[in-house]
Amino acid sequence: EISMEKAASVAGLNRRDFLAALAREQIDVFAVDFDDLERELNRG
Repeated sequence: EISMEKAASVAGLNRRDFLAALAREQIDVFAVDFDDLERELNRG
């Protein structure tokens, strides 16, 4: 596992452009635990 910045560098892109490229390819890079999210939202 490598950082987003390192992956962007390897791809020859800055972080913003790298994230945009991933989004265009519909690659999900942010892991979301929906149970945790629901608990956080319910805490107010």
